[in-house]
Amino acid sequence: MKEYALFVGCMISSRFPQFEAATIKAFKKFKINLRQMKDWTCCPEPISMQILSLKSWYAIAARNICLAENEGLDILTLCNGCNMTLFRANKDLRSDDRLRAEINEYLKTFGKEFKGKITVKSMLSVLYKDVGLKTIHELVQNPLYGIKAAVHYGCHIFDELKEYDNANDPTSLKNLVKALGANVCTYQSEMLCCGGYARNINEEVSLEIVEEKLNDLSRIKTDCLILAGCPYCFLQFDLNQIILEHNLKKRYRIPILYYTQLLGLAMGFSAEDMGLQYHRVKVDRLLKKLESREAIDFNV
Repeated sequence: MKEYALFVGCMISSRFPQFEAATIKAFKKFKINLRQMKDWTCCPEPISMQILSLKSWYAIAARNICLAENEGLDILTLCNGCNMTLFRANKDLRSDDRLRAEINEYLKTFGKEFKGKITVKSMLSVLYKDVGLKTIHELVQNPLYGIKAAVHYGCHIFDELKEYDNANDPTSLKNLVKALGANVCTYQSEMLCCGGYARNINEEVSLEIVEEKLNDLSRIKTDCLILAGCPYCFLQFDLNQIILEHNLKKRYRIPILYYTQLLGLAMGFSAEDMGLQYHRVKVDRLLKKLESREAIDFNV
């Protein structure tokens, strides 16, 4: 059985444990074990921490990577932000001898040494590259016929994404959704940021970005928005959807799902197994459509 060191990240462990649970359950179907990392810390956050202290950012990230190195396991991240930090730090430290030596001096304090022996992968990368569309397709028990899904990659995944996809017109997540039998629909603001960067600075701007995305999604009448793996994007579209509905008296009601939650539904897990009952935007309409849809040819 293939095994990864699971890096959950602060936000999922504290606010959205359903994403962790759904991913672990779905990955077991692929005979992939996700081993919990012990003694991990914040990744750290990929943007502001670099501005405050770039060396500290590298050192904290390197310490987390060392935990997986000691287990001889590659890291699998569930959060795009964590992936951006750990993927970039791992790549830089492996390629820059001077930087690696400098950071290892810091790590001596913790009895650690970065050796560059493992890789850091997002769940999107593992599913798309390692598991593959064919295997995913073969394990679908409840194909999502007739479901219209839109996707949102999230800004922080692009450091890794450009290694195996076209960063200007990515298709990996779309193809993963299609492998489940759903129809993928495009929309004008598909590549627009979720607005999370502005949330703590100017909430009005942040909400305007979310509103633009939701308006586009409403126009195409999508049944759900599928995320590549960012809890902050989820927070933006799930919680703020309720806020906008209250402020603007609009009813969007667009369910926001992690890809692994959609994957779990297609594999035969229940909505409760995938933790969908904890979402603010209820998935009732999506589930009803799944129950009443007409069967059509299932081709990837």
